[in-house]
Amino acid sequence: MSRESSFVEDSFSIRPKDLLAETLVKPGISYWYEDPEDWSVWSISVNGSDPQEVKMEWEPITYGERAYFRCECGHRATKLYLPPNGHEFKCRSCHDLRYQLTTFNRYSVAGRKIYQANRLNKLSNNRAGMSRIFYNGNYTKRFERFLGQCDRAGFSAIVDGANALKKLVMTD
Repeated sequence: MSRESSFVEDSFSIRPKDLLAETLVKPGISYWYEDPEDWSVWSISVNGSDPQEVKMEWEPITYGERAYFRCECGHRATKLYLPPNGHEFKCRSCHDLRYQLTTFNRYSVAGRKIYQANRLNKLSNNRAGMSRIFYNGNYTKRFERFLGQCDRAGFSAIVDGANALKKLVMTD
């Protein structure tokens, strides 16, 4: 019997920095660490259920360390997910989560329209989260990346408008 898999977009996710910075705010989810000297083991409870033990590990990078989760399947993950009506945080493969964009043929006529609507929704949410687009008279790196994503998604009018705006700003 095959069960319907959930989507990443519908699931609540946590990142190591959410726990470390204690910025995770979601009703029904509480988290804590037992040992103030050891932040590698966290306990997370969903809607008052028995706490789940979540392990973290640190990988050295060029400047400092980066935190990762170690899922119970052994996979090292940058995010753990809680699907709708779920009770445990696990990696994407443990929950059999898929991205919505992988469920249709985006090269068909109808699929291309669905893909563009999906990308437009995601890009508009991304743009809404940006506080500034200019810094010292130039676009920020984040906004440049946003424009590249718009261009790849086929929204050339957005890119053309941004380029025209930059020319106006540069001539002043």
